[in-house]
Amino acid sequence: MQETAKPASGAGGWGGAPQPALTLPGGRTVNPWMVLASLMFGFFMSLLDATIVNIALPNIQDKLQTDLTTVSWVLNAYNLVFAVLLVTMGRFADQYGRKRLFMIGMVLFSLGSLLCAVSPNIGFLIGARALQAIGSAALNPVSLAVITVVFPANKRGAAIGVWGAAAGLAAALGPVLGGVLVQAFDWRWIFFINLPFCIVGLFMVYRYMPETKDANATKSVDILGLLTLTLGMFCLVLAIIQGSDWGWTDGRTLGLFAGSVLGFVLFFFVEVKQAQPILDFKLFRIRSFSAANASIFMFSVAIQGAFLMLVLFFTNAQGYDQIGAAYGLIPLPLASFVVSAVAGRLSGSGKLNPRIMGIIGIGTVAVGLGLLVTLGPTDGYFDTAWRAVIIGLGMGLCFTSFPTMALADVPRNKVGVGSGAFNTFRQLGFALGVAILIGLFTTALKDDLAQARTRSAEIVRAETRLPEGLRTSIATGLLSANNAAQSGGGEASNSRNGGQQQVDLIKQIETNPNIPAAVKAQVEPLRPVLLDLNRRIAFEFKTGVVQAFSLIWLVATVIAILGLIPAFFTSAPKRAPAGAASDRPVAVME
Repeated sequence: MQETAKPASGAGGWGGAPQPALTLPGGRTVNPWMVLASLMFGFFMSLLDATIVNIALPNIQDKLQTDLTTVSWVLNAYNLVFAVLLVTMGRFADQYGRKRLFMIGMVLFSLGSLLCAVSPNIGFLIGARALQAIGSAALNPVSLAVITVVFPANKRGAAIGVWGAAAGLAAALGPVLGGVLVQAFDWRWIFFINLPFCIVGLFMVYRYMPETKDANATKSVDILGLLTLTLGMFCLVLAIIQGSDWGWTDGRTLGLFAGSVLGFVLFFFVEVKQAQPILDFKLFRIRSFSAANASIFMFSVAIQGAFLMLVLFFTNAQGYDQIGAAYGLIPLPLASFVVSAVAGRLSGSGKLNPRIMGIIGIGTVAVGLGLLVTLGPTDGYFDTAWRAVIIGLGMGLCFTSFPTMALADVPRNKVGVGSGAFNTFRQLGFALGVAILIGLFTTALKDDLAQARTRSAEIVRAETRLPEGLRTSIATGLLSANNAAQSGGGEASNSRNGGQQQVDLIKQIETNPNIPAAVKAQVEPLRPVLLDLNRRIAFEFKTGVVQAFSLIWLVATVIAILGLIPAFFTSAPKRAPAGAASDRPVAVME
């Protein structure tokens, strides 16, 4: 690719000859670090919005009176639209100007944030999140391309290091900031907070960023590829999410799976005939590229779903509020941020092999997820936190190494396409991770809470300190709720707190019209017994919730292990001879 302008400063450009310095209107000289600072406003906020929404989902679910399956689309809509448009937006930037597209992306992201903040219902919020994702899809790939253009080779590594560290910082700050905003105000403020940052960022981009584009890029757009990929992904995600409610053999579920297969098959045949496809399938002949993409896809499925499930685990299984869950979650992204910074520096200096780092990283993630499986109903914050730290350590190594391995053997003129494909696989994994694990969780939660009600009824029947008639009434009430839950209309499938159950036997007796007044009169003398039963029944329900989470951790562990296998077939980039300056672009995972 030849840019319309290249940095001088000894950069040499990608073609080898020095290029004229980039300038701004009025003849002002470009300051690369000011360009980076300008980019960070939009880039940072788009990444912050992913983790900040995770912590706010329980509050959104409660305030908008919806269920867990529906509220998960607040994440799914964002991830799906982002994944589908990532490569296309990068191509638009090459064609029509990176500064122009970045500013358009910030405007769309700001408008989407405002619409999210004022959403009157869950459907409106999901639609506004999709609009937000369109803007974010322009911000992420364009920011890396601009850094590659404006920084000379000898400073580009440091700039990309700052860029990557910003991604880790966003992941670390998101849960805490989200928890504080939700606790102090409500979920709408996690979107309102974007607006002042985006306004400042727009001004800085206009003022300090030069316009660049690919002079050789055509103006064609792969519309058929975009439509067929969207069809395949949408049908697949919706089938996975709704399968737990509709049934996996239901005609609607099977129809969506069939639509997904059709979409992906059509996408393949469309792409192999395109001169500039969304996804260049020829790149998959390169072993390291294919292996790294397979690994990052599995890694993303395991991590994104598990990250969301940790939020729900703190709020639903351990009873934390949003701010407590935020502090509970922070060890994971903080560990990832620290390891990414250290490993990136050591890898850049040649002291660490990226391939070894990647293998150790995804293996460590699998170990951490496997340790979550062992959590029990009596375990507390620190039992969860040190396991999350292990996952974060592995994540940091993966963030640093897999982008490098993916492009290790990709030809120079294909690096841009390869980087787009790599980030697309990563984002598709994020979208499917939420869909798969939330779908499995709702199914498991329904079954485990039904079993908890059955065990609770048995505990009540065995409590000889209560009169037989009272025992029968309480047990019948518990089993009636169990049957309603199994039919799909009970609180197990639609609980707005994700499955946490509170049982107050005293209130249940006092408000039950079928229990005689003479029996109700015995409640006060029996209060110590009923309070003890409350505690034992609550433990059974908490055990059921924890069992549902354990299944999710187990599935995520298996997926991470599957991602470890192709990591052994990746390659480390060949180092340039001593003293030689490489000007090859680098892809970094957002």
